[in-house]
Amino acid sequence: MPHTSADVAVIGAGVAGLASALALADAGLDVVLLADARAGEASPAAGGILDTNHGFALDSTRALMRTARDLWPSFAATVGERTGVLVPLNRDGVLELAPSMHDAERMRGTAGDDVTWLDATDLTALEPQLSHALGALHFRHDGALNPLVLLKALKHAVGKHIHVRVVSQTVTAIAPGRPDEAVTISLHDTPTLTSTTISAMRVVVAAGAWSGALSGVPMHLPIAPVRGQLMSVASKALRHVVMLGKGYAIPRGDGRTIIGSTEEHTGFDATHTAEGVQQIRALAAAILPSLGTAGMLSTWAGLRPMTRDGLPIIGQDAEFPSVLYACGHGKNGILLAPLTGLLITSLITGASAPTDPTPFSPLRF
Repeated sequence: MPHTSADVAVIGAGVAGLASALALADAGLDVVLLADARAGEASPAAGGILDTNHGFALDSTRALMRTARDLWPSFAATVGERTGVLVPLNRDGVLELAPSMHDAERMRGTAGDDVTWLDATDLTALEPQLSHALGALHFRHDGALNPLVLLKALKHAVGKHIHVRVVSQTVTAIAPGRPDEAVTISLHDTPTLTSTTISAMRVVVAAGAWSGALSGVPMHLPIAPVRGQLMSVASKALRHVVMLGKGYAIPRGDGRTIIGSTEEHTGFDATHTAEGVQQIRALAAAILPSLGTAGMLSTWAGLRPMTRDGLPIIGQDAEFPSVLYACGHGKNGILLAPLTGLLITSLITGASAPTDPTPFSPLRF
């Protein structure tokens, strides 16, 4: 059984794993990225909204998400300079439509420093196609990006990094040693039916919805896969990301608009369904009637790795500090990718972190 070693092994090649591997390698550590692609991975299926305001009960959490969002301009620029792959950022803001007059009154009262209330006239001036709407909150500094372009750029940056080796094999188990010992990772290559082991002083578990299913992970990870079905339609009607209830529309700027999304507890079933298409059509029509009838270009589904409180698990294992977690990002994997890489690197190297990682600590479970 062949055996190799590294300073850090990162399990998972979604945006959390790629961003972590890149940040660790930039810190001078020898990194092996264990990239076993699985159907239904969240990163390539994501809409890519940079949304800092929805699904977070605490003001402190929203502030933390804004910190993550504000890392994006420099992160995207740096990755683009290193790879030649431009990751366009839509920073025109996110619009949340008011579904009723009662909601409009309530939402008007929540406007603040980063959020502007737009009445029907102001909204139509900003987005002429939304003349039917009662008004909207404008989250001025939020936006979106294309996850497929991001993944291309990150894979390029990681793949050519002098401190990274990419291994496309399946992790079958990890075996954490005592705090001063290496972690042993067992791998299997299905095409060749060969097995390999890797020793690393640290291992980062970043396998998305599959993180809790890895044999040998010392902590029970409360992560459940939640299927989200999405659709792309041919439309240039919108310039801003628009949200209404559980629905959203994301203009890509190339003649496509992404519509999402369902929330289904179907285990690891990542298929898209006729029922899902109907639900997404209804969500699209509620936002803008013409979107509900726009020509469908494609449909797909992904499995969001959701925790009980909707926040990711980023930090060291309580009993085995050689094991670190970067998983459970739910709907916010794209938003949190640069921050995740910096937090993981700070925990391993002792470098200063851009924010306190305590809200994401595994110890909260």
